[in-house]
Amino acid sequence: MNNTAVISSSGLRKNIKTERKQSVLLDKLKKSGSLILISAMFLVGSSVALLIDIPIKSVMSNYSYDVLVILIVMELFTNLIAETGIMQLLAIKIAKMSKGKKRLCLMMFGGMMFLISSCLNNITAVMMILPIVFVLLKTLEVDKKYICTFFATILALSNTGGAASPVGDFPAIVIMTSGITSFLSYLTHAFPLFAITSMVLIAVWGLHVKKENDDGALRKLAVTNLKSQYKNIKIRFDVLKLLAVVFVGMFLAWSFVPRNVIPPEVIAILGYGVAMVICSMKKIKVGQTMDLKSVLTIASFLFFAQVVSQTGVLNLLATYLQNHINNPKILVMVIMVITSLVAGVFSAGPAAAAMMPVIINICQSPLAGQSDWIAVAYAAAICAGSSLFMWSATAGFILSGKVNNAVIEEEGGKKTSWGVGQYLKYGFMNYAIQITIALAVITVVL
Repeated sequence: MNNTAVISSSGLRKNIKTERKQSVLLDKLKKSGSLILISAMFLVGSSVALLIDIPIKSVMSNYSYDVLVILIVMELFTNLIAETGIMQLLAIKIAKMSKGKKRLCLMMFGGMMFLISSCLNNITAVMMILPIVFVLLKTLEVDKKYICTFFATILALSNTGGAASPVGDFPAIVIMTSGITSFLSYLTHAFPLFAITSMVLIAVWGLHVKKENDDGALRKLAVTNLKSQYKNIKIRFDVLKLLAVVFVGMFLAWSFVPRNVIPPEVIAILGYGVAMVICSMKKIKVGQTMDLKSVLTIASFLFFAQVVSQTGVLNLLATYLQNHINNPKILVMVIMVITSLVAGVFSAGPAAAAMMPVIINICQSPLAGQSDWIAVAYAAAICAGSSLFMWSATAGFILSGKVNNAVIEEEGGKKTSWGVGQYLKYGFMNYAIQITIALAVITVVL
């Protein structure tokens, strides 16, 4: 008896059409996802406020405009620095120093990502170094495991770098503008913690990469190819030096000028204004562009968080935890775990904005004397959570899209994809490493 299955051409065409429609719909959802999220946050927040009789005007009068201002200014300032070509130069230098060795490439680019993200906008920093990384990886013989490990490390280190300074990323800016700690106190407490965490991450994932046993001919070819493609790059050191002076001046002003004399957001605007004048005089491109969707996303998070704050629910949560956990150290650690999971599931932005009232409440308790460390503990929890899933990180989906569009091929010629599923096991490890170190440090210092 013949058991051969026959598939009609019409049925096959229908299946192909269905798959194409689903693919088109999925692409549309990806492109509109951020806009849907922005609308949902504003609509839900407004609905909650109206339902429980919270005046929208009251919500907006307490709105964290300063956070938005600093976030926008730091992204624009990063764009100015990028115009000098320094980020490309650093990436090329690292590629040469590593001699194309895969383990060294991962470790050195990871270290660079941490340092840049601690000072400048991490998304812009990622965008600046990616073209050079792609040229290098396309010439080297890399497999899917290496590509996943490399970019999972870059993503985690963009998070730790962003948390290492008060202006590195959105959660850190929220903490700086909250008043629970000063700019200098946060920097001196947070930077060592996140530097150590980053070194552990680099060591763990660096050792995950096997050493090459070949003669290095392909690696030399990769570096030579990179040199040839970027041989005409010009660095404007004359402009870079002046921008560095302005940037250091902003840091010093944030550290030593009282908030009630000159607020942090005003310092940011003044510094950016001076930087723009310098670039204009030196004939550096000053036409600034930025991702407006990211600004609107953060704006919606802040709005929703302010509504939730005015409901009093988070203050009740803080009071409940304080009443039922007598040990201050355990109390902070429990809040860290809760915050990290919220950041992991809902992403760093909403977690930072929503959980801030709880942290402020805790800092007004008998733990007020430890507010600097509590602020850092809060940042560390958000940082750990933001490394848990692809969507948790600020740069997650942007980095994924760029990697997939780069069409990096494995040794067999197959195109490599890197997304939510591929990052998952790395995300769990990144989270475990970061939250473990953070809890251990808080156990010692509190």
